[in-house]
Amino acid sequence: MGLISGFVKSLSKLSMIGRALMLPISLLPAAGLLLAFGDKFHLPLMMNAGGVIFDNLPMLFAIGSAVGLASESGIAALSAAVSVFVTNITISTVLSITPEMASQGGKYAMVVGIPTLQMGVFGGLICGILAAWCYNRFHTLQLPEFLGFFSGKRFVAIATALLSFLLGLLLPYIWQHIQSGIDALSVVVNGDNQAASTFIFGLVERALIPLGLHHIWYPSFWYSFGDYTTQAGQVIHGDQTIWFKMLEEGVKSFSSDTYQNAGKFMQGEFPLMLFALPAACLAMYHEAHTKNKKIAAGILFSAALTCFLTGITEPVEFTFIFVAPILYVFNAIMAGLAYMTMYLMHAHIAKSFSAGFIDYVSFGILPSFNGYQTNFLNAIIIGVPMALIYYFTFRFVIRRFDVKTPGRTEVTTSANDKTDTEIATDIIGLLGGAQNISSVGSCITRLRLEVDKSEAVNKDGLNALGARGVVFVGDNGIQVIFGARAQFIAQTMSTLIGK
Repeated sequence: MGLISGFVKSLSKLSMIGRALMLPISLLPAAGLLLAFGDKFHLPLMMNAGGVIFDNLPMLFAIGSAVGLASESGIAALSAAVSVFVTNITISTVLSITPEMASQGGKYAMVVGIPTLQMGVFGGLICGILAAWCYNRFHTLQLPEFLGFFSGKRFVAIATALLSFLLGLLLPYIWQHIQSGIDALSVVVNGDNQAASTFIFGLVERALIPLGLHHIWYPSFWYSFGDYTTQAGQVIHGDQTIWFKMLEEGVKSFSSDTYQNAGKFMQGEFPLMLFALPAACLAMYHEAHTKNKKIAAGILFSAALTCFLTGITEPVEFTFIFVAPILYVFNAIMAGLAYMTMYLMHAHIAKSFSAGFIDYVSFGILPSFNGYQTNFLNAIIIGVPMALIYYFTFRFVIRRFDVKTPGRTEVTTSANDKTDTEIATDIIGLLGGAQNISSVGSCITRLRLEVDKSEAVNKDGLNALGARGVVFVGDNGIQVIFGARAQFIAQTMSTLIGK
């Protein structure tokens, strides 16, 4: 029982880290677009502006994760930057790492101008988590009166600096074992059977959607697994980082001696989001009861358009994931097949965040005009048959098992009829009141909350309010899916309850 309890608590904490990762990851579309359009129109200045973001991911992940875990605190962001500087300079001094050693790549790298260990975004994430912990632990600390100036939030950065110094002393001895594990996984992932690797990646990513833990799954593939040596001799890691560096350096084939087929852990979602899931929406509309077709059309058309344009799939997937487990499994398997098939057909399309039409044009079509071998038409060749499979499978399953997708149930409440303040007030009550809520946050489509007593949560009431899904993660974590309004509802809730 103790083991199970520990696992459940870990899920809740992982969910919070997943929420924190969304902020730094959400910065990447800007960098990707700058690189794509800079390459298309031969504007080195624009490409440099995008490249500098990818070159400084450790710092961005440190600041972004700290802000995400510490109620969007500016003090936490400042402390995260302090942690990056102090941790890395301590490591550099302890191991006597020189700029020349860092320039050769391998286990060393330059981070914000400091020669240090090659920890990638994980080094930044560690610093960000430390800074957030210091903020949450010390921002209300009251010191004796003669030290009063250093009390509260001013003490956060001081504590972070001191603990970062200790972290810098420990990491040289700890990281070598972590790095060995990453290297071993990287060899497996980028080994001889990459078709299996891409299938497993796509299947697991879709399977983790209900718990919101997919944000924990893909960063290793995007930012750590795989090696590519730049023209300047720098070694960089991760499928997404490598793809954009190859774009910047003019590697038309998206392959090198050390890293083959960049884009393989990103492109598989394009057939899914451009074709398959919109087709599922059409199937659900056709299976809606006649009297409810207008309501179903409003829900499903909006979800399909969001999925197609931006690649945000939760509004579609949460219409069927919880009411039809068979469709949930089907969707995960098909996602794996889409990744594998795109890889086998030698597509090389990147995504900055989600594989919608905007990314398809920016990182599939536009680079091909300059000779890059994105093979963007493969997304259509694979996507059209997938759309047909999804359409007929969804219609059969919905009708055969009477699945309660939109339009097949009585609609009692619509969140669109209420303001953010009204919804936030209702949610607070349905969560057991402000006293039962310990933290409030959000990602793109869902509220990510922690409560003291999960049994006080009225799940049916949240669904009746218009939530597209309610997920309990661990003992205290809860996610409520409200679509793109989630971040505004979360902000209002934080204001109302003072957290």
